[in-house]
Amino acid sequence: MITSLTQWFKKLLPNLDHRVWILAAGRLLSQVGIGFTLFYAPIFFTTQVGLSATQVGLGIGLGSVAGIGGRFLGGSLVDSPTAGRRPTLLASALVSAVADGVLILANSFPIFLLGNLLMGFGVGLYWPAAESVAADITSPQQRNEAYALVRLADNIGLGVGVIAGGALISLTGAYRALFAIDGVTFLLFFGIIYVAIAETRPADNPARSLLQGWGHALRDTNLMVYALVNVLFTGYLAQIQSTLPLYLNRFAGGEQTIGEGTLSLLFTGHVVLAAIAQLPVARWLNRYRPAQGLMVSALLWGLGFGLVWR
Repeated sequence: MITSLTQWFKKLLPNLDHRVWILAAGRLLSQVGIGFTLFYAPIFFTTQVGLSATQVGLGIGLGSVAGIGGRFLGGSLVDSPTAGRRPTLLASALVSAVADGVLILANSFPIFLLGNLLMGFGVGLYWPAAESVAADITSPQQRNEAYALVRLADNIGLGVGVIAGGALISLTGAYRALFAIDGVTFLLFFGIIYVAIAETRPADNPARSLLQGWGHALRDTNLMVYALVNVLFTGYLAQIQSTLPLYLNRFAGGEQTIGEGTLSLLFTGHVVLAAIAQLPVARWLNRYRPAQGLMVSALLWGLGFGLVWR
């Protein structure tokens, strides 16, 4: 029985370079911290600090704009022979930890805005580096499952963080402790990358100037179409992560507001379902073109948004 279960488990998990697993473990850890703050920060800053929903939305939105700058810079750094993937990941973790330190102290809109700008920039640095590392150490046939594994770690960590954050708030009401925990997880992520992940940039990767690299990207029509569509995808995610919790907490319960404990349960179900489906769906999508998978995803997201609106 145990042997059969072990064999089934081995078949379920992809056979990937150990560094992908280390990256996924580090990401799981940092996502636990993010789960502590992601859904509860808008509620805290409106109900406890006294910022308006407009100010919170503006701060989070400008943080996303800073994230765009972080992604542009991160994309250039990961391909630079003088920087690379590893230093960019380390910088991302440090900037994000500093952002949490600022948010712990935030009691006014300017400090809240500064914390969000730093957090957005740090997260922006992370994605180009993390995606490049996963691509460097996997074959094209393995890449779908490698990305799925990292996303699986994201969802598991996020789920644990949301549950723990909701429990901590329900028991103590200590919202600011959530940012402290998030900062610690980013520092632990920094340690994992520093100790266990070496630079993965291929030695034969051609060095281009900043203008050459971006010029090549901007002339790629398919990439530009994908970038435009991705704005819609990420806009939806931003609504789920920042606007929806505040809406449910303040408006969706009728005369009674939906408490943090109920929100924790709701969003935990969301991330648990994503975690369960991640690897099986990635394998199933291997038989289809990536664009077809995005079409199905957009359809399902549209249906979900419609149900929330109803």
